[in-house]
Amino acid sequence: MPDLNHMPGVPAMRKRTLGDPRILVAVVDGTALTEHRAFDGADVQSTRGYWLDDRQDDEWSTGHATHITSVIFGQPGSEVPGLAPRARGLFIASGVDSDSAESEIGIARAIEYALLQGAQIIHCAFCHPSQTGATQSWLADAVRKAEEAGAVIVAPAGNDYGQNWCSPAAMPTVLAVGALADDGAPMHFTNFGSRYAGHSIMGPGENVLGAKTDGTVMKENGTSVAAPVLTGIIAALTSALVEDGQYPDSQRVRNVLIATARPCTGSGADRCIGGEVAVDRALEVLFGGAGIDSFIADNARIIATQSAPDAPAALPEPPAPGGPHQLPPHSSTIHRAAEQPDPRKAYQREERQLVSVGPSVAPSIMYPARTFAIGTISYDFGDELTRHAFSHAMGAGFGAGTGLADDVLAMVDYLDANPGESRRLTWVLSINDEPRFAILPVGPYASEVYDMLAALVQGQAKGVVSVVSMPGIAVEDWRILLDGRVIPTLHHNGLRGMFGWHPSDLARQSLESVYSDAQVAIERVAPETAAGTEDTIIGIDVALPEVWPRLLDAPTEKITRAVQDFFESVYFRAPQDPSVSMERAINLAATNGYQIARSFLDALNDGLEYQTYRTEYSPFGRVGGNCWDVILRFVAPRGRRGAREYRFTVDVADVVPVTVGHIRRWAAVK
Repeated sequence: MPDLNHMPGVPAMRKRTLGDPRILVAVVDGTALTEHRAFDGADVQSTRGYWLDDRQDDEWSTGHATHITSVIFGQPGSEVPGLAPRARGLFIASGVDSDSAESEIGIARAIEYALLQGAQIIHCAFCHPSQTGATQSWLADAVRKAEEAGAVIVAPAGNDYGQNWCSPAAMPTVLAVGALADDGAPMHFTNFGSRYAGHSIMGPGENVLGAKTDGTVMKENGTSVAAPVLTGIIAALTSALVEDGQYPDSQRVRNVLIATARPCTGSGADRCIGGEVAVDRALEVLFGGAGIDSFIADNARIIATQSAPDAPAALPEPPAPGGPHQLPPHSSTIHRAAEQPDPRKAYQREERQLVSVGPSVAPSIMYPARTFAIGTISYDFGDELTRHAFSHAMGAGFGAGTGLADDVLAMVDYLDANPGESRRLTWVLSINDEPRFAILPVGPYASEVYDMLAALVQGQAKGVVSVVSMPGIAVEDWRILLDGRVIPTLHHNGLRGMFGWHPSDLARQSLESVYSDAQVAIERVAPETAAGTEDTIIGIDVALPEVWPRLLDAPTEKITRAVQDFFESVYFRAPQDPSVSMERAINLAATNGYQIARSFLDALNDGLEYQTYRTEYSPFGRVGGNCWDVILRFVAPRGRRGAREYRFTVDVADVVPVTVGHIRRWAAVK
């Protein structure tokens, strides 16, 4: 929407008010460039969160904040006329890069800081994506404090094509904002679903004009630019209330906007959250004496008699997984074995198939995304020129032949003698023989990572390695392979979490470790001191004889094979998305192996058989964590007794996941 004045009611709102300095709007984002001429004369100040370290603001966070804030506070007569230019603005930098931007504790601190400064409206530009919508307690507490203080929080619903929830937008007291295209239909990337029901609205999210850090202006797309339009409208209407002698009740304004929004109609309406913002209707209620009920009746009439521009409907919802922490139905499609429609393509209307939505509309969880993948390593040249250059250079001292560069062992020998040449290659991580990521070593330990990549490729060629684990940060930096395929880049900054192995070796070594630790625990703890002590040896409780006696029985070949089969079922299952939290948890469990081996050794020594596994969002999550429970289910042959489940927790908050707490077991419910 090139001109926000085209929105019904916005011209009338601008005539009534340009904002009032008694209204303070806090914007939680990166560091806005307030020197832009769009802010000349604006009553705004910028502050950096006290919890941030001394890292420099990256270009992305500064550019994002500058654009967002100008939509609200751009001055009259400038290239970006904001919606509430005379209101006061407090710009709080709660993150400096893509990692810190998604920190829930950083967002919570920024909200509480804004409340201490007296903000009545808080725009939260950052979005923490998840597949459960669960929110950590400190963010929930901060949002609750805002509600108690009478402040309104506005946040984007996220750009994940309906595959994830975004916090704080998913919280019931936050106004979640989805994105509409210029033709009035929902943009294909905008999030939707039941978590947004009752506290959401759709705003213009295509071609929204805003300030750029180089002093110019640009148009951006996304829920991140639809949300400040709503924040600006709320700030202006609240200002109009106080100028009219009424109480500046921003929560009332929010509720009126939700209630008076025009309904979404047409085949894409089920991907709208709330209705389409209608400033003209809100003005009638706030200042014209109109009642809410009349608009509810009018909405019913619109739905029955009119249709909005056509757009594809939401994909059919697959069955939701069981358990108390269910995934939103529209996000579980990527975990099903059957091939599912790609919402990135399915939701694009036919006339817009070839239209790019621009760099600002990146999925909230996909890029950048913490990733823990299991697959194989190879190298690629990117183009024939590089391939021939390597073959020519290698032929000088490492044999002859133009195809020498394709000889893995010869290439490793060449890289040992010329380590700097590793950077000219594209190192590829494949999952089930499908190239998925181009690995880019970064940071002070990049050279060691390149050495390890060469060693892993060599191990695969010699048959001593068949599976590799690779943690990192997936970014939208696309690399073209020699065969023309395009894959994103995985940044990796150290050797931690980077391993290569055979599934059979890991099964045997994991079982031997559990059995050995159990023997050590018995030898080190005398019977008379075992009871009541908290001492632990490698995760084995000292009350071992009473609680886990079957770990004292040596693993048999049958048990070793069963553990190996489990590992291979994880490594080679399809489809896989190693950037999804629950998949990172199971990948770590099948890489570490210890908890899996302990469960199998105890269960199979008791005559049970492995049945299945599942993952659930953990009720035992630690502060600052993102914890998932891995649950293994074992049953008795021919159902002679009840099933048993073993549960342990994996924290995926860091790039390399870790297990936390002890493994637990209990009789399973049917």
